[in-house]
Amino acid sequence: MGSVRDGRGHRAYRRKQAALKRRGLDCTWCGKPIDYTLPKTDAMSFTADHPEAVGNGGHLYKQDLKPMHRSCNSKKSDSAAPIIRPAQ
Repeated sequence: MGSVRDGRGHRAYRRKQAALKRRGLDCTWCGKPIDYTLPKTDAMSFTADHPEAVGNGGHLYKQDLKPMHRSCNSKKSDSAAPIIRPAQ
């Protein structure tokens, strides 16, 4: 499988993101409504969050996305705890 940044799965990610946007859900981080008409550069605009951060081993398109404000997603960052396996 290619790297996360080689474009593989990008279309699948965009489809999931668009479907999530159409549902018009509230932010999963703060619980407040998201204004889906705001430009993507606005702090309160919609972003699709990966529950398991890509930097922590999550996949670009193999997981369900969650709606968040851009600022909430930024605060969350990749704070999802990495999986720690017990020593053998």
